[in-house]
Amino acid sequence: MKGSTLKRIHSRSSDFTRIEKRIASYILAKPEEILYMTVNELANASGVSDASVIRFVRTLDFDSFQAFKLALAGDLFGVHHERFEDPTISAEDDVNSIVEKTKLGCVKSIESTMSVLDPNMLKMAVNLINNAKRVECYGVGSSAAVAHIIQYKFIRLGIPCKAYDDPHIQAMSASTMSFGDVVIGVSHSGSTKDTVDSIRVAKEHGASIICITDHIRSPISKYADVILETSSRESPIKSGAGRSIIAQTFVVEALTNLLYQLNRERAEKYGKESAKAVSNKLY
Repeated sequence: MKGSTLKRIHSRSSDFTRIEKRIASYILAKPEEILYMTVNELANASGVSDASVIRFVRTLDFDSFQAFKLALAGDLFGVHHERFEDPTISAEDDVNSIVEKTKLGCVKSIESTMSVLDPNMLKMAVNLINNAKRVECYGVGSSAAVAHIIQYKFIRLGIPCKAYDDPHIQAMSASTMSFGDVVIGVSHSGSTKDTVDSIRVAKEHGASIICITDHIRSPISKYADVILETSSRESPIKSGAGRSIIAQTFVVEALTNLLYQLNRERAEKYGKESAKAVSNKLY
């Protein structure tokens, strides 16, 4: 059997509980799939709870699920492997080669996202946003950057929008949402607790929910009226969030262009006004 991590699971199998054996069986049967799964996805696939998966990896002496995946990836493929979507950067690559491989990775992220992005979901999202009384965006970590991009793009279109990356402010804002308001939740994993909790509160107060995520069966999707799916799964070895941001931004660009088309006159008016407002900020 390949890799010390899988050997560890196999050698301890007789000591596992019934629940742990279900998780172990799935991992041993499909180890490569695990590398691109969230805790929630492995839990669903194994028929157990998220907490059971966390406890399982801790019984294997890993501090987190990400640490477990990192060790598993190293055992299966080594630090670099062509099976990962990122083009492998080697020590011998020159600047031009690295730039070219970077471009290929970015293009792959956009093409993969385009293949899963549902046009009907985009239309629904545009309709909700265009008719919203209030639009807010929630995201933390790298997804916070995308939430702020949405804020910037929407304001230029004449759509009042506010992005929050502080979980406490998100929760407070969510509690003031109501019917006719829209919240856009950005989460690559769809399992970021702070974002999911805020989305849930906004939903309970009547807001419509749009989520941008790579994992359509994740916790955030349970509260979503519209799911805008991305496809940019990064290996645990190279999880710098670069491709996920590119995929999410591609979705935002598509939304922005559809909103522009829907109300071109308004968009052009506010685009000119906003450009004029910041013109004196340039030398």
